[in-house]
Amino acid sequence: MKRIVLFMIACLWAGFAFCQSVTGPAGYKVINIGNNGGADFTRTLILLHEVYNGSLITFNNAVGTVTAFRGTPGAFNRTNIAYVSTSSAYNGTYGSVQSVSGDAPWKLKTCLYNGTKYLALDVPYALAHQNWGYQFAGWANSTALSLTSVNYWSNGQYINQDVLNNIEDFEPNLAEYHDVAVMNIGTDVVDPAYRLQVNGGIHAKSVKVDLLNWADYVFDPGYKLPSLQSLGDYVRANKHLPDVPDEKEVIKDGIDLGQLNKILLKKIEELTLYLIEKDKEIKGQGLLLEKQQEQINSLISRTSGSDVK
Repeated sequence: MKRIVLFMIACLWAGFAFCQSVTGPAGYKVINIGNNGGADFTRTLILLHEVYNGSLITFNNAVGTVTAFRGTPGAFNRTNIAYVSTSSAYNGTYGSVQSVSGDAPWKLKTCLYNGTKYLALDVPYALAHQNWGYQFAGWANSTALSLTSVNYWSNGQYINQDVLNNIEDFEPNLAEYHDVAVMNIGTDVVDPAYRLQVNGGIHAKSVKVDLLNWADYVFDPGYKLPSLQSLGDYVRANKHLPDVPDEKEVIKDGIDLGQLNKILLKKIEELTLYLIEKDKEIKGQGLLLEKQQEQINSLISRTSGSDVK
């Protein structure tokens, strides 16, 4: 009986030890980075790892999740999560960061700390600090400091400049690919006809749409331009221009930006041809009026001469 009990205890201890172990590649860790010292009105950098700075270096990296939380019965909630993917070796440095944040985003920076160049994370700033500090789970290796927090600004003044300086933005240089059939943002309605569906606005500096053809055929000599009379009849009957979707169709199906721009260009080019035609007509009428005026002036001159005699 005693042997059985000892055997069961040994099994339980082995299971407990197994559950507590964390295995993975070299550098894998789950750690508490610390905090900014509990200071409000303070900006903080998290030094991720050393980076190339003119001399070839060995492998450095940080790939994982960084969290920063705030919240107690007497402190409002803040949630800031970063997914970092960075590395530096030989003479190159790569990095990107994804932010999930209730306020400001995380940003990658480079800096010098005690003369060593680092890739760092700029912690999202708000007036109140993250009282739960900063945690990291992932893979991190550094030939110098790793996952260390340093304050650099407090109450409107830069601090620790004797050890921390040359803080600059790092331009992310890693591409992210999502090999999925459909990606939805803000909606759970899946339509296989569209690879990306967004329930909300999209703000961009530019949008490029690929098209198979364009409307320059309107300027082809063989293009038959509808008469203004037929165009007027169509508009009066349908309350919209030919080829342009009507209001009901747009409300139901939306608009294809590329197709609509092609249609609008076609209408602009047709309008240009109408204007060219009208310009010719007006110039022709002007010449005719000039000739008529000359004839009138000649008749007046002859009539006036006859009256004098």
